Amino acid sequence: MTERMEDVARWIGERYGTVCDITPIVGDASSRDFYRIENKGSSYVVMDSSRTPLWPWLDIYSLLKEMDFPLPEIILTDESLGYVVQEDLGNTRLCDVEEQESYDAYLSESLGLLRRLQRQITPEIASKSISGRRYFTPSFFMAELEHTLEHLFFRLLRVPIDDLFELQVRFRELSERAMGSGMTSFTHRDFHSANLMIHKGKVHIIDWQDARSGPPCYDLASLLRDSYRDCGDGWKGLASSFILGAGGTNMFEFVFSALQRNMKAIGTFAYQYRVLGNNKFLRYIPQTLLYLEGYSKVCPAVKPTVDIIVNIIDTYTGEIDLRNFRDSDSPVRINP
Repeated sequence: MTERMEDVARWIGERYGTVCDITPIVGDASSRDFYRIENKGSSYVVMDSSRTPLWPWLDIYSLLKEMDFPLPEIILTDESLGYVVQEDLGNTRLCDVEEQESYDAYLSESLGLLRRLQRQITPEIASKSISGRRYFTPSFFMAELEHTLEHLFFRLLRVPIDDLFELQVRFRELSERAMGSGMTSFTHRDFHSANLMIHKGKVHIIDWQDARSGPPCYDLASLLRDSYRDCGDGWKGLASSFILGAGGTNMFEFVFSALQRNMKAIGTFAYQYRVLGNNKFLRYIPQTLLYLEGYSKVCPAVKPTVDIIVNIIDTYTGEIDLRNFRDSDSPVRINP
């Protein structure tokens, strides 16, 4: 047991009862740590947010819980330490559901939850929490894409900086377009299949602490063009149906959001490997790259950007080789 786990177990023991067992839970690319504990014959999940402020998570939890969205129940909190004991939702995420019919049903339920989030959490209601007082902006989107330019293209693939100037210009244009027509809604920010837990036959939302106001297509793109789980060729139909019901947006705006989101995610995967030594996310890069050329067919405006990205991927290798991304779900790692 690590020192941190001992501290967590001691804290719970002092406030809630003896911890019989505590084991780490392998999470996503998060600055928080998670543990599963056995206590009083029941299982709970402990979130250790000591390295990042806990209050946004609690603040948005209160908003979502008040509106009866499906979340894990909170058992115990200590904001000063950054600890939360919460209901154990198990280990099954939407991306883990193997049976296609079940996956499709849960995906439909998730889309219904997203529609509720956007319709029911009005700007007035969202203003009660931090989620209504922070926003996506073109500069925010561009900062994410600069991160990708550095960690994927410049550092990992070792693309000469002169060969990245045109892509940087295209990314600036994309960051503007990803804002859409100006219509905004409540945005979870990471509404994808690894943050949707299946518990007792129902989809539950987790990881909401970064919620903010943003383009209506952003969360939709996160779910339907998800790096962790490809929902298949039906993504266009699902997106079109959702957009038709939402109003005020269109498929072009969906593609702008999806392309920005995908490139941001790839940058995060590259950062996890290059800086933190975590290689488990590398396998999601090829699948995410496979989405890009499909966007050109839906929205010709992104074709020049996609062509530049694909040409760079097909040309350069550094610490990893992604040239076989069309045929393999794993990049080739090359010694630095």
